[in-house]
Amino acid sequence: MHVEFLLEEPSMEAALNQLLPRVLLPTDTWHCVPHRGKDMLLLRLPALLKNYARRLPHEPGLRVVLLMDADADCRKVKAKLESLVAAANLPTKTTAGPDQPFRVITRLAVAELEAWFLGDREAIQAAYPRVHPHHFKGLHRDPDAIVDCWEALHRVLQEGKYYLTSKAKVEWSENIAMHIDPARNSSASFRYFCQGLAALR
Repeated sequence: MHVEFLLEEPSMEAALNQLLPRVLLPTDTWHCVPHRGKDMLLLRLPALLKNYARRLPHEPGLRVVLLMDADADCRKVKAKLESLVAAANLPTKTTAGPDQPFRVITRLAVAELEAWFLGDREAIQAAYPRVHPHHFKGLHRDPDAIVDCWEALHRVLQEGKYYLTSKAKVEWSENIAMHIDPARNSSASFRYFCQGLAALR
């Protein structure tokens, strides 16, 4: 199976390049196509999906994953992605009938990619050893329920004396994802993403 990931931003690519060896099979391959924000991805999606609609019948091992931050409105963003895929006449896991095959899935990081990192606090501490458990005080135990996830993660890292004068989303995405254990991650949207990849088989 070869999976092509259409992504909202480079930090997602940095995270996936670390995570995918642990959630795909050793024989699987992947390619990430990051964009400079949600608007750019949504603008390019119709043309990209038309291209995949032409390719998929001739490339039986090809799969496509659309991954985007949910931000404030999961249902609205999910519906938008599904409608764009449907306009290209491609079934997804959501729209395919009981016996209809699908090779495209749409997935959201709820509310932002950083919720996946906050879903594995041990990974954050492994990547940044000066971060201690008390630095997470006040954060919701459900990472998908944390408002402004990247800001929350940045505050935690700053408590540990990292990134005091700047943010570095791509860098911390790579560093933390390197240590994430998918089996212990408490983010429901991360687990749903992993389940979607398994369903593509």
